[in-house]
Amino acid sequence: MQMLKSILANHEGFEKEIEKILQYASELMADLPYKRQTTLEEKYLLLESLILRACALWEKFIENQLILLVKFSSYKFKQEMGLSHKTKLDLNLIRAILFSDIYRDFHDIDRSKSFFKKYIDEKNNSFEKIPNEQLKSIQFIYKIRNYLSHYSDFSKKKLFDAYKKEYRLKRFFEPGQFLFKQKGKKFQDLVANFKYASIYMKSLFRSD
Repeated sequence: MQMLKSILANHEGFEKEIEKILQYASELMADLPYKRQTTLEEKYLLLESLILRACALWEKFIENQLILLVKFSSYKFKQEMGLSHKTKLDLNLIRAILFSDIYRDFHDIDRSKSFFKKYIDEKNNSFEKIPNEQLKSIQFIYKIRNYLSHYSDFSKKKLFDAYKKEYRLKRFFEPGQFLFKQKGKKFQDLVANFKYASIYMKSLFRSD
């Protein structure tokens, strides 16, 4: 029961952080009278910064979720790692075993999905509850994130390809310009998918 509470708390904490980002972006777009008027260039930069923060929060959430789910049901993890079924696992030990031998990241949706599939039994694998619509949106967000993190020609090409495929755009927009479209609606629609993904995952453990 305690582990279930911890799993739900991880979801709720993440969702609140995403809501804060969405609310801040909404106020930024609205130019509320009690705030200093923000220039267009500043809005672009702030939206880009918020995208990076949302991605970082998602990665922290997914890492924590994986560790919590291993603790919740550890049979498959022990089997995969060649551990005795009598091995007593706490969260710190699980983290050390999972992440000590190699750097693992959760930038890639397919890679994240494979981690859950490898270490979590099917009954408790909440990652499988995320619909394709949310997965595709998060993958698109990471095209933006990768470009903002590197500004390489390769990441720019990947982002432009995604613009053309998903939005039929014929020219490249810097992420801030793209996210600002329709008074920030693009930003709101995309970032909200992090929260929706968490809600779908959480549904595996909620009876209400």
